[in-house]
Amino acid sequence: MLTATTPASTDARRFAVVGLGLSLGFFALLRLAWTEAHVVLPLTEWQGALAGALFGSPALPVAVTLACSGADALALCLGAVCAYPTRWRARLGGAAGGTALVLGLNTLRIGSLGQAAASPTWFNALHLYLWPAALTLAIFGYVFGWMWWMDRVPAPATPSLAPPPPRAVSSVRPSSVFIGLTFAFVAVFALAAPLYLESTMVLTGATWIAATAAAVLRAATVPAFTEGNVLWASGGGFLVTQECITTPLIPVYLAAVFSYARSRRWMVVGVIATLPIFFALGVVRLLLVAVPTLIASPTFLVHAFYQLLLGVVVIATAAAWRHPGRAAIRYGALGIAVAVAFGMVVGPFYTRVVVAALGPVPDPQGAIAMLPAFQTALYLAVCAAAFAPMSRARFLGGLVLLGATQAAGLAVLPLLTASGIFLHVRDIRGWAVAAPLLMIAAVATRARPAR
Repeated sequence: MLTATTPASTDARRFAVVGLGLSLGFFALLRLAWTEAHVVLPLTEWQGALAGALFGSPALPVAVTLACSGADALALCLGAVCAYPTRWRARLGGAAGGTALVLGLNTLRIGSLGQAAASPTWFNALHLYLWPAALTLAIFGYVFGWMWWMDRVPAPATPSLAPPPPRAVSSVRPSSVFIGLTFAFVAVFALAAPLYLESTMVLTGATWIAATAAAVLRAATVPAFTEGNVLWASGGGFLVTQECITTPLIPVYLAAVFSYARSRRWMVVGVIATLPIFFALGVVRLLLVAVPTLIASPTFLVHAFYQLLLGVVVIATAAAWRHPGRAAIRYGALGIAVAVAFGMVVGPFYTRVVVAALGPVPDPQGAIAMLPAFQTALYLAVCAAAFAPMSRARFLGGLVLLGATQAAGLAVLPLLTASGIFLHVRDIRGWAVAAPLLMIAAVATRARPAR
């Protein structure tokens, strides 16, 4: 569907992209070895000394390390404030206020943890739940409150000899904007992996997910409890790490929000909804592995949970784009049925054929083993859901080209392994979704929406 991109949505997208880039830049800057040694660590030690002066000596010795610095929260705050489209003097003032807020709250956090050190229950509650939630809410409240105040302040008048020309309204396809932002956000997500995979804030989120899953199990009369970020249930212990709750589906979701939100308000709502949405998905994923009686192959479903979910979302989105009204539901169901049928009937045989020449490569989660069948099933499903009128030659050409990329990619993997280069599971799953979508885009460039 051809729609007009309004100036408001364009400004909001620009703010989102710049804010994300600046936040990652601040993350990287604060994680540099020189910065940590000469800026972050001395500042953290100063906060510890100030906390001791305010609260007194801790009940038990507490080590104040780089993990206590609050640098992750500060990077998010500074990135959002500095990216907001207002005067730079106001941005610097907002950044200074945000820095003071984060440092002040973090000092109180260190002091309260020192006083609660004698009680493991209170210490863990404050350290893993109460203070992370308080810091997150305080930063969100400050940033959005500051933005609201900046919107109320009139911009200074700039003298001009002639009125500015009206801003052109361009007609673009939302799918083009979405595809571009998706590639950009996924690339940033991959490059930023060392940051969020070691982040204490993300680890705290993993702890919350484990606790929530335990509460759900107990409500269902299933014995369960947690020790930090480990969920203990009848099937044993399940460690929830940063890697378990960070998925490439997050940048894809954010790209959709920034592409389709028609105002800054809805964009903010969509961004804020990121945390509860993926928190809930993380709990569901953990429950699937903790309650093996619900499904026959829980390990496969858990490892590929986000990959399969993204496949369903892609099929439904393609059907909704091409077909109006209730027809989208019918075509979406058809696409999912095609994918399931191929995966169950033809998938195992097709995988054996494609993987037959594959040398020994590490595949701990089975991502490589499921890649050929998944990619082909997704290609067939999207074609069935959205591009039924596609010519047979173009359809078969895309299918053959997809198979060629599978064979070539799997042939390269042993060479990479022999050279000491090991692809992350996240990269394999990203390839599993990206390749069929690129094939579809290549063979359906002339396709037009049905409405």
